[in-house]
Amino acid sequence: MKARPAMATATLAVFGMLVGCSGPSEKRAYEIPSKLCGVQMDAKTVSPFLPGGKQAAVRGTNPVPSRKFCQINVDDERAITFTQEWWEEDIDITTVATGIRATKSAGLSDDGTSIFSGTGAVMRVKGCKNPDHAAHMLYTTIQVRDTNLADPAAMKKLATAYTKAVKNSDACS
Repeated sequence: MKARPAMATATLAVFGMLVGCSGPSEKRAYEIPSKLCGVQMDAKTVSPFLPGGKQAAVRGTNPVPSRKFCQINVDDERAITFTQEWWEEDIDITTVATGIRATKSAGLSDDGTSIFSGTGAVMRVKGCKNPDHAAHMLYTTIQVRDTNLADPAAMKKLATAYTKAVKNSDACS
């Protein structure tokens, strides 16, 4: 009978050491970017998806006229990627999402204009028109690199805010 309490005490002691050794995650020593390739964002909506580190940098590129990529790197490692993509009007959002690995297990919204997971999103920018992209619809995408930062509610909030900011930008006339 005395062996069980001793075993339980030993198990708790080992568990306590493991928890104690894990320590807090790395702190952020950088300012969270609030401007992402010309789109103003509230840093509070971006912060849940950024890891600890010393420095953050925003990198942007337009590899083709129909796509704009913006990426936040933390300590020279990709942390989160935002895109704006013009697709032909007859292309379904699920087709757009096939290229976004972070949305593989995500669900389609009831109105068919968005797909969210804890680490990714695709949203159609409703009502966005641009004469340079006639007969096209604009979509925004987000992909978070660290799956440990997954948070579906925070992702929905971030994707909605980013898509609204894009709609109010020069991308839409």
